[in-house]
Amino acid sequence: MSVKIESGLWTTVWRAKKVSTAFVQNSLCTLVSGFVEPASTDAGAADKPVLGVYEGPAISSALATTPQIPVMVPRGYALIRATASGLTSTEEGNSWDMTDSVTVNAGTSTYGAVTCVKYISTTEGIFAISKSVFANVA
Repeated sequence: MSVKIESGLWTTVWRAKKVSTAFVQNSLCTLVSGFVEPASTDAGAADKPVLGVYEGPAISSALATTPQIPVMVPRGYALIRATASGLTSTEEGNSWDMTDSVTVNAGTSTYGAVTCVKYISTTEGIFAISKSVFANVA
């Protein structure tokens, strides 16, 4: 499943992607050393603020260049619908980390990238991006 924008004000910005990195369409991404990369793709990525949602299309890791790619960036309070692992009906209000760029890990809250605002099922919820760099990308 991919991340779906539920509500909020969003702006498209174009930023250089990390070289030789695969991107899934409609996935959360972060900004590391000036380059966009999928959220939680390396050992330290989970603690990086969320930049926004990569609009697509999917990019293979075979692409060894750094073209500018479109990223929907929240301009304030923003909600996304995402797949979750381990979500329960009592999780609303709790902040969680990302397992990968499209899955919330409702068992880990070290960095709190997203906050559950609505429980849908044990595998899906609506989340606010609680750790974002939106103020620094204009």
